Amino acid sequence: MSVLAFDRVTRRRRVGRERVAVLDAACFEAWPGELVAILGPHRSGKTTVLRIAAGVEVPDAGSVRLDGEPLGELKPTVRTRRLRAVGFAPKAWRVARGKPVLDHVALPLLAEGRPLMTALAKAHETIERVGAAHCAGATADELAPGDETRVALAQALVREPRLLLVDEPGALAPPDERDELLRLLRAIVAERPQLALVVTARDVAGVAGAGRVLTLGDGALRGAREPASAEVVPFPGHGAEAIPIR
Repeated sequence: MSVLAFDRVTRRRRVGRERVAVLDAACFEAWPGELVAILGPHRSGKTTVLRIAAGVEVPDAGSVRLDGEPLGELKPTVRTRRLRAVGFAPKAWRVARGKPVLDHVALPLLAEGRPLMTALAKAHETIERVGAAHCAGATADELAPGDETRVALAQALVREPRLLLVDEPGALAPPDERDELLRLLRAIVAERPQLALVVTARDVAGVAGAGRVLTLGDGALRGAREPASAEVVPFPGHGAEAIPIR
């Protein structure tokens, strides 16, 4: 069973007086042990794909499934619990300034009610695993671009998710640092065979080593096998009409 599945997912945004489809009936799956890369230019919708997969945004139509469960059909409390199995490392790690990195990485565990010392120990272990032990006591505004990506990755990994989403890893870092980050991500997938990893990138260099590369442009996601279902339904809670299949 796939860890993540998009079935005819559509997301629109208002541009002037029109609503433009950032994603137009997009379909793809990510399987355990797989590294899927989504390649596309700036503002093509790559971050939107990850935000929908992480439950941060809700699509206007279509179905999103985590381990076979449709997110749109779950009760809010159940949906929140299921989304704990998703780790999301955004391109820009926006956190409250002044607190050390260790506290930020431990926060998802503390939010689940883990004891403070247990959460801090797990956070430190995860920070070390991503090669950012030297950053544990630093504050967010003291981090170099590559280190910022690593600590965002640590925060996404600390709960040992089934699905890891990483938005343009190392996009602002020097090329050699980005290469190291991509090697790190491949190593993490190799270590955790039940984990599915989805990354985004603007250029071919940013998808090096991916098992599968999809391209995104003009709302169309290409290179993915479409699920068998051809039906498009409005996502619960959003009254938008489904976009007809062309």
